[in-house]
Amino acid sequence: MRRFELSLLPGVKQAAPPDLMRGEEMQVAGLLTYDPNFDGILCLPGPQIKWVHISAGEIVSFRTFMTGELFDLLSRDTMLRSAVNAEGWDRAVFEQTLSETLVRPADLAAKIFSVYADSELNARSADVARGRLLAVLIGAELAAAKPYWLGQNVAIPADAPMSAAYATALEAQGVAVRHLNHVNLALSGLIAAYRGPSSSCP
Repeated sequence: MRRFELSLLPGVKQAAPPDLMRGEEMQVAGLLTYDPNFDGILCLPGPQIKWVHISAGEIVSFRTFMTGELFDLLSRDTMLRSAVNAEGWDRAVFEQTLSETLVRPADLAAKIFSVYADSELNARSADVARGRLLAVLIGAELAAAKPYWLGQNVAIPADAPMSAAYATALEAQGVAVRHLNHVNLALSGLIAAYRGPSSSCP
């Protein structure tokens, strides 16, 4: 019988505000194998978006937003599903709506409904409605996560879900986004964990 050695890796928890990582920490480890001196913010778009402050080879703090899941649920299971039924999104509408949302993020729920109302009343195309919905949700998130991106060095994996939308949103605010192209951060982090603390990946 062939024997396999199984290693369990712990996640990362944060007491205040309460938050946790279960897997994303491997992407942090992967980034540090490529750039051990990285000092700034790693933005990890996905169903749960994570903003991770990294300095001196350590996670300083992080914050998780459920923006990706909210977008999926609103697009699939609400009255918006037909309005935003498109693959792409209108960039000009996205940037305009993003700017408006950053100024007034508190009326998020009303802005979400206005995406539907605008589509019904003005026969907007699905890519316009999709761009508006993305911008409303990401804009509210950026307003809350401002300490994690304003004046910061921000890196985003290019192949992450919604990475293009987040990069566009940040660049519209004057953030010089570092695009991590052709880098499998999670795999690199797992390899580094397997090899031990002194390992490095090419």
